[in-house]
Amino acid sequence: MDLHTASRLKSVVASSSSGLSSSCAHTTGRAVAVKSQNLGAKFSSISGKSLKDAVTITSTNLKCNAEGRRSKSLQLQAELGKKSSSTQTVQKSKKDPHSVTLKGKFQLSRAIGPTGSPPKIEFPVFQKNVAFTLVSTHVDGHGKLKMSERTRLEECWKALDLEDGSYDIAFCVPRDFGEPGAILVDSVNSEEFYIQSLTLNSHDSRTEYEFACNSYINKKSPTNKPKIDDQISDTDRIFFTNKVYLPCDTPPGLRKLRALEMEHLRGDGTGERQVADRIYDYDVYNDLGIVGVAERPTLGGPDRPYPRRCRTGRKIDPESGMEQLPAAGAKSYIPRDEDWNGSKTKDFNVDGLTGLRATLLPILREKFDETPDDFDTFKEVYNLYNKGIEIFPRDPALKPTEKDVAAVQNFLESHLYKDTGGVPNGNFDVIKYPIPQLLQDDPFAWADDEEFARQALAGPNPSVIRRAQFPPTSELPEDVYGPATALTAEHIEPYLCSNGKMLTASEAQCANRLFTIDYRDIYLPYVTKISTQTTTKTKRRIYAPRLIFFLTDDNKLKPVAIELSLPPQDGQKGSYNRVFTPPKDENCIDFTWSLAKFHFSSVNFGFHGLISHWLKTHAVMEPFLIATNRQLSAMHPISVLLSPCWTNTMRINANARATLINAAPVGSLEASFTPGRYNMELNSVAYDKLWRFDKAALPQDLLDRGMAEPDCNEPGGVKLVFDDYPFAKDALDVWSTTKEYVSDYLSLFYSCDEQVHEDEELQAWWKEIREVGHGDKKDEPWWPSCRTKESLVDILTTILWIGISHSPVNFGQYAYGGFTLNYPPLTRELIPEPNTPEFKEMMFNFERYVLKTTATPQQAVTIMTTMMVLSNHAESEEYIGSRNEANWTSDPKVKAVFEKYAEQVRGIERKIEQRNADTSLHNRRGALKTPGYTLMYPSSGRGLTGKGVPWSISI
Repeated sequence: MDLHTASRLKSVVASSSSGLSSSCAHTTGRAVAVKSQNLGAKFSSISGKSLKDAVTITSTNLKCNAEGRRSKSLQLQAELGKKSSSTQTVQKSKKDPHSVTLKGKFQLSRAIGPTGSPPKIEFPVFQKNVAFTLVSTHVDGHGKLKMSERTRLEECWKALDLEDGSYDIAFCVPRDFGEPGAILVDSVNSEEFYIQSLTLNSHDSRTEYEFACNSYINKKSPTNKPKIDDQISDTDRIFFTNKVYLPCDTPPGLRKLRALEMEHLRGDGTGERQVADRIYDYDVYNDLGIVGVAERPTLGGPDRPYPRRCRTGRKIDPESGMEQLPAAGAKSYIPRDEDWNGSKTKDFNVDGLTGLRATLLPILREKFDETPDDFDTFKEVYNLYNKGIEIFPRDPALKPTEKDVAAVQNFLESHLYKDTGGVPNGNFDVIKYPIPQLLQDDPFAWADDEEFARQALAGPNPSVIRRAQFPPTSELPEDVYGPATALTAEHIEPYLCSNGKMLTASEAQCANRLFTIDYRDIYLPYVTKISTQTTTKTKRRIYAPRLIFFLTDDNKLKPVAIELSLPPQDGQKGSYNRVFTPPKDENCIDFTWSLAKFHFSSVNFGFHGLISHWLKTHAVMEPFLIATNRQLSAMHPISVLLSPCWTNTMRINANARATLINAAPVGSLEASFTPGRYNMELNSVAYDKLWRFDKAALPQDLLDRGMAEPDCNEPGGVKLVFDDYPFAKDALDVWSTTKEYVSDYLSLFYSCDEQVHEDEELQAWWKEIREVGHGDKKDEPWWPSCRTKESLVDILTTILWIGISHSPVNFGQYAYGGFTLNYPPLTRELIPEPNTPEFKEMMFNFERYVLKTTATPQQAVTIMTTMMVLSNHAESEEYIGSRNEANWTSDPKVKAVFEKYAEQVRGIERKIEQRNADTSLHNRRGALKTPGYTLMYPSSGRGLTGKGVPWSISI
């Protein structure tokens, strides 16, 4: 605090005790006095003194330290004394009987950056260089906007603090100004700041207007574009009140601003995007490789269909067509308000991916280059949780710098140990992983057939199982790949026992007792490519598998056959199909059956991570987000409805493209999953063949997979073919309740189908989603129309569900994938044929052969650490049935609709608790005897909880 600051504090305190009789002075004085008391309490030197004495003491004590800053303070005072012709003071407005003053408070932060660094610009300069203008919902007699004079934040107690909090502002407007509808913010400061909200009171204090801004403000360079009505510059940022309007209902004073704001967000499709830009546009996935080093094909277009991502405008390599990656240490562009930083989301774990890539993984690569051996025993795998693993190489030549060591320690403390009681024994040289939920009650649960099958219904990949057609069929050409299957009824019928009677395969199928997970068609054309790739040191071997389950009398799934297929080899006609069945005596161990399960689990894990998780939630959601910002105004009710499901999605997607799904060695999934460099090509195939918007809706998905049948009396309008399907049972409650909320909400704004059809923003939004964002599927006949209220309810519920469905595939990743023997990320050996040296090796030391088959220690630890980071909840997570910002709406009818939804969500939690307590529902617990199935439980605390359903794909 310098002399200038101390003198202003003294004047503020004096004004608070001067006993002014006017109501304005009285109100301001009371507020300032309270703030001044709080401020005074910060300094030990003024403890026990009156505020008047405190200022005197503080001023005296600081004199000797402030002489060097006296001239700067005087200069700032002189700058503040200059009266800008475009800024009108409150005192001046009081003398005008035709004007009134609207007072309000801004919540804003000048502490921006990962550590919330304080600003370098002193408040008087900041105050002078940011102008605010209030805009009415009305126009004047000439059709022009009614606007206040440009004003600035008032000099108040907050000017002394320079951190987050409330700043006073007052707008002088004519008495006939009308209802405020927007504010304009124009900053010429070189430093960014963040506006959270503005609360504005009418001149008689009877009405409150809320502006939910939630946006970063940066200095904008003016262009040659003309001002709107010679009033609004293109450097002005526009914020509307939290009142929503359909386009046709937009007040006259906001129509031009509504169009202008969306024009700003759309951009012109040219140029390289800068960090401060807020432009939403589309591009293909041409950023997954490294030019000249590890080039990867472009995803998006007729050859490799794919959803679009956000355009960055970075330079394109003319030969490969690949986009050049950002400079080392730089983040990939996303629109500024889609990012998190500083006070906006201080505790989000999403930067854990970037931290993992920059700190721990390079050190682990060095460590395992020093000791490249495989695990020798299962005990060594368990020791990752019991004893931990040394991080740093012992070889002096590989020893990291002190800076690298400090970065690793900071990452571990921030992302791995923050919620587990701190660093184990204070030793940063060892990573000790928390025990995954799967192992907490039974360390050998992963090897059990019943638990293996249960995870198809309640594990992290619960949406791929379907009712089986037996014998299985194939869409691959038979002249190339041979018969669809080698499975016969004789393989499975010895296991089809019901009520003491053996069923035939046909009887079991007709009774809806046969189920399958079938990856044969999607993987078989890629098996040879995957097995012969040479881009990494690790050998990779893979099958195209399918699995057959039988539903027992107590509604448990029993695996009865696994078919593993290889493509034609050495002139052979047709694929090579091997069928494995479990031992008939459950007390016996069949090594080949165990290896068959192992290979299936590995492919299942890869399909989960790349398709069920990345493609069907992250990738397909981004076009909806982009289109919403380009085509739906912030004032549109649908924009407000969807807003919570966008939080942090673009940043986590950009980080994933830079750390997870891009080319190895940087991309951890390419380095550690069996398909390797073909990960994302398979993603494109899956998008082409497996993704449909209409079947992204949960009830349609269940019907399509034969896991449910139509029943209008059940949640979602469907009835499960067997009730103990934990994911689907809980998910249908969430779907049904969310759809009711969407329907109730839309009924507040659309009274008839014509209003939907005539909503020009809505129709442009849906057209752009189909023809641009998901343009590679624009001609598909299954896209729903957006012409009726009913179709709009279905569309919006499906979009919300895509975000919600991320939770069951994400937050159980460490619980199941954190143990490499349960979900092996990679396989390096095929199952040996009988009477071969490899078969004898397997029989002699099965444990060693399994560990030779699965991922290396480096790959296992990389995936374990990644799964742990991704499975964590942040403290500020926004879960369904809740909103973090109280000012997201001021409409009492909207609040009532939302509170009804919130109460229904709380009811779902009670239902899930009751189901988990029901001992007859075996599939809800399995190895997780204590918590039961919680991946669709709506709320959660922070950390690795295995529950919680956020609105958004935020990690």
